Amino acid sequence: MSTTTTMSRDIAATAEEVWGTVSDVTTFESWHALHVGWEELPPQTIGVGAVMVEKIKVAALVDTITFQVKAFSPPHEIVFDGTGSTGSKIHMRVGCQASGDNTAVTIDLDVSSPLLVGPIGKALQGTFKKKLAETLDRLSDYVTRS
Repeated sequence: MSTTTTMSRDIAATAEEVWGTVSDVTTFESWHALHVGWEELPPQTIGVGAVMVEKIKVAALVDTITFQVKAFSPPHEIVFDGTGSTGSKIHMRVGCQASGDNTAVTIDLDVSSPLLVGPIGKALQGTFKKKLAETLDRLSDYVTRS
């Protein structure tokens, strides 16, 4: 079973300012609502092919995901594909589109997992939506405070 969620938010910052945060994995703990920590420290700079191992939490479920950067186009797009310890597969795209002094940030999240079935699966799908909304709110707060 899989779930796909797309959310966007306008952030009162330039695309370069937003990109500086979304492409800096050392800032994830400050704004990424699914991020629990790093299982292995990520590379200092990331680009296509970079691999990082992250712990994420959705509801009470913690999963260790090995992500690889599949696309990296500053300051517009970064795409991660990952596989998790629970059999999950994650595809996440973060896009930044300048609009005057603001930047529209869109996160596309596609998750497939054997856990996304029945009532638990429905609950997890709702949690993904809440976590993405929280991520965009926290990203906006982080970027505009920095």
